[in-house]
Amino acid sequence: MKSLLRTISINLLVLYLVDIVYPGFSIKHDLKVLLTAAVIWLLLNKIVKPIIKLLLLPINLITLNLFSWAVSLMTLFLLQLIVGDISISSFQFTGYTFEGFVVPPIFINLFFSYLITSTLLNTFLASIKWLISKQE
Repeated sequence: MKSLLRTISINLLVLYLVDIVYPGFSIKHDLKVLLTAAVIWLLLNKIVKPIIKLLLLPINLITLNLFSWAVSLMTLFLLQLIVGDISISSFQFTGYTFEGFVVPPIFINLFFSYLITSTLLNTFLASIKWLISKQE
């Protein structure tokens, strides 16, 4: 029970952090919505994600696991369908300049917005789990 509550709270923190960091992902800042999204994301990662991985196993074997990002995209899409207060949208990146280094403005479409959101969610989740495991 303790590990389940810890995982739900980590998922809640990750969803909140991605909402703050990435403008293409938004979730309603309500504790009920965040808890619901965290629990559903936990269930999707523990139950649905292994089933999707099993179904896509031949493609992953052929591509040497390069197609594994599609599994994360599918779980994120299912999370958005189930929790109505989560939205992923395309946006215009305004660009960035720092001491001669220039990143030009770019339009991020919906597919790449899903891809970036999925990558951020998984990266933040892995980082926080790594930090917690180092402390124990």
